[in-house]
Amino acid sequence: MPAHRLRGALLAALAVTTVAGCSSEPEPPPTYRLNGGDACAVVNTADFEALTKDSPSKTPSNLVSGLEGGNCAMEFEGSGGYVTLTTFIAIHPSGESAAKVMYDDFRKNDDKRSGPGTDLTVTDVEGLGTAAYLYRQHDDSKPWVSDDLWLYKYLVRHGSLVLTVTGTGISRDTAAWPTVEQEVRDKVKKSAEDTMKALKA
Repeated sequence: MPAHRLRGALLAALAVTTVAGCSSEPEPPPTYRLNGGDACAVVNTADFEALTKDSPSKTPSNLVSGLEGGNCAMEFEGSGGYVTLTTFIAIHPSGESAAKVMYDDFRKNDDKRSGPGTDLTVTDVEGLGTAAYLYRQHDDSKPWVSDDLWLYKYLVRHGSLVLTVTGTGISRDTAAWPTVEQEVRDKVKKSAEDTMKALKA
């Protein structure tokens, strides 16, 4: 192939590669909004109803002036077990920078509580919002079992949104509960993901 044609083919291939590369860039965060109702209206309770065999009591509350969103405390208490699920939704009208300040402050405080000498750990979570971490409580000197008391808190920042979903619980019917810790943890994570989907304007 003549040199000028080869050079043209290489440039065309490079252009295609560049365009393809751009398409894989992360999408900008959506606009989050709590459309009517309260924070409890955007929380999917199905997984924990199935786990505890109970419908939850719901206690919504508003946030301080200047923030959009709300808080929702739920309690499930059935023959299968006992679970509390607390969802904190803060949407910052001033934008992403204010959300980052709140998220960083929460992370700093949780980092202080965790670490050597405690049963608390804080680990980064990939693929959930712009930034996210898991705050977990368990005595890892012994293996996890299905009738352990557990606590998992997922804290997510995405655009103007800061979302915290905290789940705690204990089984009453261990045969019906997951035998692998990850499965319980994933239920709390899924609650966070479902809430984010419900908040998209």
